Amino acid sequence: MKTKSMLGLAVLAVAGAAWWLSAPPEHIRPAPAYRMGEISAAMQAARVPDDLAPTVSGLDLPGHDDVLIQEHSGQAFITARDGWFWRLDLASGKAERFAQTPLVPSGARFVPGDDNRILFCNSHLYGFTPEREAPVGVYELNIATRAIRPVALRVPLPPALDPDATLGSVHPLGQGAMAVAAMNEGNSRTVAFCNDLDISRDGKRVYMSEPYAYPGAAMGEAAFEEAVSLANNGRLWMFDLERETAQLVVQDLHFVDGILIDRGSEDGQGVEQSLVISETPKFRMLRLFIGGERAGTAEILQEGMPGMPDGISRDEQGRLYVALFSPRTAIATWLHANPWLKPLILRLPHRLFSEQKQTGFVVLDPSGKQVLYWLMHDGSQVRAISKVLPEQDGIYLASFARDNHGAHRIDYPPPLRD
Repeated sequence: MKTKSMLGLAVLAVAGAAWWLSAPPEHIRPAPAYRMGEISAAMQAARVPDDLAPTVSGLDLPGHDDVLIQEHSGQAFITARDGWFWRLDLASGKAERFAQTPLVPSGARFVPGDDNRILFCNSHLYGFTPEREAPVGVYELNIATRAIRPVALRVPLPPALDPDATLGSVHPLGQGAMAVAAMNEGNSRTVAFCNDLDISRDGKRVYMSEPYAYPGAAMGEAAFEEAVSLANNGRLWMFDLERETAQLVVQDLHFVDGILIDRGSEDGQGVEQSLVISETPKFRMLRLFIGGERAGTAEILQEGMPGMPDGISRDEQGRLYVALFSPRTAIATWLHANPWLKPLILRLPHRLFSEQKQTGFVVLDPSGKQVLYWLMHDGSQVRAISKVLPEQDGIYLASFARDNHGAHRIDYPPPLRD
């Protein structure tokens, strides 16, 4: 009996040590229970069959986050996982490395009125080792010279996070003492994770999403713990390039990812009044009011979505195209409603959780509230769609999959051709 007791104590000691040693860092703290609810009837009614059959060009092109089409020159510029901007010749279908970035590029936009310049996010990617360490932030690519320069690398020191906030804390533009100039070690910090951005119509303001900002922040599998925790660590920043200031726009949201300025919401001075964002692992989209009568508030556009909403784009009719990076699963829905199990999940190796092959996209009306069309693809043709780009010659599907080859394009389906 004594031997059995000693063996039992040893087993308990080993189990306790394993539990302690595998504990996530202190900054990983699971949020309270979150119940997503069922996929809405309106969403279900707008689903179409999975008939995705994209044409593929530039087979050397690796996984990528964003695609920018330059129609007058017949080429596209693509932010790839290997740390390079790639150039795709739309006529020949050939792709080549174009400009190497300091880290890994992601969300990108042409500067309004000057498509020789691209502003883009540059961040770390799980498993990618840059040639030399470089700051995270917003950078500019000059297409004519292939020169890359930093644009915004620091943000003001933010207030403490509110883990119990439900719709974030929105800070209207130009109100209070949120804008900071001449940032230094005393009043600011470096950008930890630049995920996506959008630029004001006049090119003076850049909005940047920072999904989370603790050590090790990066794209890809590095976000596993953050996605499991569902904590309110996400922020969105605005850089005023003319005044050389930066301002916190929203915080206390979960994994702020895709961002799109609401065109037509400008005030009398042409300053935007609202933004649309995605909270990716929370399967919902919000509109943030940063000016006007509703300044400082937010509204839910879509929740309980069938997939993780990622990048957001707009077509000429103003409709919103939202990438569904991976499907919503019953396990994820149950886990977020029962967070008592998360301490165990966070201790398990990432490799135990298989990567979902399904991916898709949804099209919303200009308000973001009405679902027009969506599909979930089985992953046989393309996986991990991070952005959907509606262009004149078709719709481009950016694939962030590690083993992706080429750029994917589909024709406009009949419901979206008018």
